[in-house]
Amino acid sequence: MKEELMLLSIILGPLLLAPVLIMLVLGWSSFRLNPEKGLLKQGLLWLCILIPVLYFFIFGAIAWHGYEIDISSNGLATFFNISTIPLTFLSLTIPLAVLISRFHATEQTAKQIAITAHKNNLDAFYSHRKELFSYFDRLEGADYFGVFNGLFKIHPRIHKNFFKGNPNSGIPEVNTDMFSSIERLLGTARWQIDYILKNKDPEKVFSLYLLNACVTIHNLSYTLGLPEIYNELSAKGIYLDIEVEGKGQEKYLSIGTTTDDLVAAYRYSNDYFKNLCDFAGYEKAEVKEEHKYIETGGKFRTINVPGTIEMLHANEISKLVNEQKA
Repeated sequence: MKEELMLLSIILGPLLLAPVLIMLVLGWSSFRLNPEKGLLKQGLLWLCILIPVLYFFIFGAIAWHGYEIDISSNGLATFFNISTIPLTFLSLTIPLAVLISRFHATEQTAKQIAITAHKNNLDAFYSHRKELFSYFDRLEGADYFGVFNGLFKIHPRIHKNFFKGNPNSGIPEVNTDMFSSIERLLGTARWQIDYILKNKDPEKVFSLYLLNACVTIHNLSYTLGLPEIYNELSAKGIYLDIEVEGKGQEKYLSIGTTTDDLVAAYRYSNDYFKNLCDFAGYEKAEVKEEHKYIETGGKFRTINVPGTIEMLHANEISKLVNEQKA
């Protein structure tokens, strides 16, 4: 039984002692390769050195038992003859140390690649954002019927809302859902403006103008970040308290007071969105032929004379303003 315990201690002793010694000096965390620390701070390196060295001395003590030190050619020959097993263990230190060194270098390379990729992703993301601002900075302002001057300035939230991604992921992707949403809003605005200008249903035109078309344009201006509309043009609008079925009394703000005001707001929103689509490479759907007059030219002014919107402000809206002031 004693010999079995001795054999067990010879085999397991170095395997248990080496990790404990390294842990006391470097800590348990050193047994995991850390690319941020040097090779000499890696516990695995010292483990690959200490275990063979300990086995060398243990098996050497057994092999050398009964021999005396003889510093001569015969003594050296005898040493190598009886030390085959101890020297075999000792010779393992170099290849094992080289192996750990390679693993450590691989970890460092992987870490460097990850750092470089992260930096490249950050650069790509912010470069894309910078290019968006630069693209709109190159656009010239446009006068919309003297109602306001569209400056085509980009709001910081536009990049966040219209492009999906984060700095860690590199170049962001086009948020097609957001682009589709704006496209639908513009389509709704065209239909509403066409319905109003042609006064297709005089009984509904008031609610379609103030409760629908103006609301749609306000939504577009806030989503696209157009202060020319939600600040400058809104200052010319009329605030009214309107009783809405199912909602009670709510406040509504008109887009200016004229046909030019409403069409100018639509055209600026549409032109701004077109430029955003050009930058993103998003293909807009074709506008219906019957609505193209809203996007270009002056035909919208001659559909009804005097204009439907002017008549609304001169009659129903003016009446409501006077009633609410009283």
